Amino acid sequence: MLDTILEIGRRSVAVATALDEFLRESEGWFSRQGLTLAYDEDISGWVRHMRTAIQADGINPTFDPQRSPVSPCNSYWLDVRERGGQTVACIAVRMIHTTDFARHISSMRLWFDPLPPGMGGPLNLVLPPETPVISGAVAHYGGHWVHPSWRGKGLPGILLPLAKMLTIERFRSDWDTGIVFLKNARRRDLLDAYGFAKADLCYSGSFPPANREDTLFLTYSSREQTLSAVPEAITRLRGEPIPS
Repeated sequence: MLDTILEIGRRSVAVATALDEFLRESEGWFSRQGLTLAYDEDISGWVRHMRTAIQADGINPTFDPQRSPVSPCNSYWLDVRERGGQTVACIAVRMIHTTDFARHISSMRLWFDPLPPGMGGPLNLVLPPETPVISGAVAHYGGHWVHPSWRGKGLPGILLPLAKMLTIERFRSDWDTGIVFLKNARRRDLLDAYGFAKADLCYSGSFPPANREDTLFLTYSSREQTLSAVPEAITRLRGEPIPS
């Protein structure tokens, strides 16, 4: 399923062991669901899919090569398909190297780089003082979509942890991050499925990249927090109860 990623080269025995086990359990889970999974470095394929995806929120410019500096050296997407070939879920991933990810958000270069004329900014973030400085190799996840007929079947709780593990292996990411808008932040089940260690209020007000008023939450985990969550994710893949 994802054998090619294993040929890239191991950097950590602990990561390699966790990734191997997670891949084995993931392959079993997808097989039981009658699904296949592909790792694709051509993120333009994600853009093409999202243009016609049912009940999608549009194309996140963070992962659009026409809007942001994405390429096979810093991004990929996961494509989940039924055996008949139809894509039923996907997620996009992009690496950003920065000394302060909050500044990257505030500048709006997270969505558009370079910024279109008249975009304005910066965003005045309202992150709490205890939010750590997120820096180094920062993995950003988004562009997540599930076909309506597959919603409620646990795909987000499988796909995102798998993407995090692959990103640690492929890019040596220091942090995992995402941006969650208010309508999804109100869904505790969805936030729990995403599996980030924290979700901090980030911004509220006029949001020029989407041309609307909205409230944003920054979700994040350090590499250590992501790795510590792997045993629970494997338990979910096996369909076993989570220890209390």
